[in-house]
Amino acid sequence: MISFRHGEKTVNLPAGDLWAAGIVEETYRDTSAEELWAIVHEVEQGTPWREAVGRRYAQNNPWLHRVVTSPDRDLFFRLRPPPAGARVLDVGAGWGQISLPLARTCEVTALEPTPERLAFIRAAAAQEGATRRLHFVQADLFDVEFDTRFDLVTCIGVLEWVPKFRAGDPREVQIDFLRRVRALLNPGGQLVVGIENRLGLKYLLGAPDDHLGVPNIAVYDAGLADRKWQAHSGQALRVFTFTRIELAEMLAAAGLSDHRFFAALPDYKLPQRILPLGSEVDSFFRQGGDVAEHDGSGGQPLSYQAELCSHYQSLAHLGIVNDFVPSFYVSCQRDCD
Repeated sequence: MISFRHGEKTVNLPAGDLWAAGIVEETYRDTSAEELWAIVHEVEQGTPWREAVGRRYAQNNPWLHRVVTSPDRDLFFRLRPPPAGARVLDVGAGWGQISLPLARTCEVTALEPTPERLAFIRAAAAQEGATRRLHFVQADLFDVEFDTRFDLVTCIGVLEWVPKFRAGDPREVQIDFLRRVRALLNPGGQLVVGIENRLGLKYLLGAPDDHLGVPNIAVYDAGLADRKWQAHSGQALRVFTFTRIELAEMLAAAGLSDHRFFAALPDYKLPQRILPLGSEVDSFFRQGGDVAEHDGSGGQPLSYQAELCSHYQSLAHLGIVNDFVPSFYVSCQRDCD
């Protein structure tokens, strides 16, 4: 059972049940609602969920197919698993790539504002026999007040998108989001963030940004990036990634200064190697370590792998390679009150 409030309503939600806040005006989608509802129907009718996703996307959208079905997505939590029975909140649960595997051993709340995505997670969980360890909440984190506290909150590929769907200064919206997460943690509880590095080497060499789909905009500081995006699109920039220092400062402003950074190679979407920032990353690249990188907006292999490897080795010998890895995981605990 988890407990939360939405407006004037108090909800006590048993495991296996779904609660929906109602219509959400704008949410993140990587496919049409109609297509995903069709997949949900197939899964509910008995088609194995990976097969149903494969039928729709293996040929037509192989990148989405890989991101949704790859077993690599939860590698961080397999390498550093929460204790069995831990209470987990998966914020922006997406297609369930984190919720479903964690529900094998933990009690998981999948918080996802997009209704067809949450329906997909629920249908897939039923196939995997995980429903009794999952709670399904269709809402935005800003709109619910949890009375339940959590041992682990996951925020994988979410923080950068938060200002897209909420008014206000983007950085302040993101800090407010992190403060809300901090308040949900039990003493000793952990937040894990997965996010791209604004100064990832591939972006500096011209790879398209994972969120904007174009190069040479998101790599710059917020002011210049916004001006460039407005010149390109006619719209204000609302999706931001950060350098390691910028992200650490944002976490500290939210009361989450006890944090540890990891390099996700080639990214947190499909991680193959996860290394703590510091000497291990330096050693990996100094010794010629190489993980093939791709365009994070479409999955195409980058054509300049040799150039990336050469630069990584040079930066490692200079002792600064940690600040140029493509993606971060950050594990942090709430500061003492």
